[in-house]
Amino acid sequence: MAHQVQVPEFLLGADLAVSQEFAKIALDRIVKSEAGTRGFAKAARVLQVTVEDVEQAVAALTTLYARAVRLQLQHAELLTIFSDAGFEEATGAVLADMFTQRHQELFGVVALNGTSFSRLDWRLDIQVASRSLRQQATPRYLLALKTTDGVKHIEADYSVLKDVCLQLEAALAESRSTRSRRFLRVFR
Repeated sequence: MAHQVQVPEFLLGADLAVSQEFAKIALDRIVKSEAGTRGFAKAARVLQVTVEDVEQAVAALTTLYARAVRLQLQHAELLTIFSDAGFEEATGAVLADMFTQRHQELFGVVALNGTSFSRLDWRLDIQVASRSLRQQATPRYLLALKTTDGVKHIEADYSVLKDVCLQLEAALAESRSTRSRRFLRVFR
């Protein structure tokens, strides 16, 4: 997780009060969905860095916190993440403590509220023949997909359904690959 987030050097060596203020801004940015940069110029002058560095530091902390919520990381795992990112132990502990204090609030904002699968009902309809089409069978699958958003009715023929199954099996096989396992290990 920390491999993809570039934390500016000045924040890695900053004192606890500065790190705490940056963490507060990053957490507020997630909760309130504000991307305001008010006060960044003053912070940049005090810390003797550019405004872009301050923006990058807030963005890095925001990214780390948002990913931590999505992955439902615990306090100890957060300490490891901040340590891997280059933060000193005391600074990492303060950043992790601030996250822990507001975890429930953050989880409510960042948690995935997507549609989830509930049930799938299907029926096979076959048109055996008609006066114009003798000795021909036309199979169709009628699917009723029940999700948290409601019921979706889908009609598919055999070839489309087979293609969907092949795609899903390929995705499942990819999730079991060595590359995917290595990727998941980084995020756990």
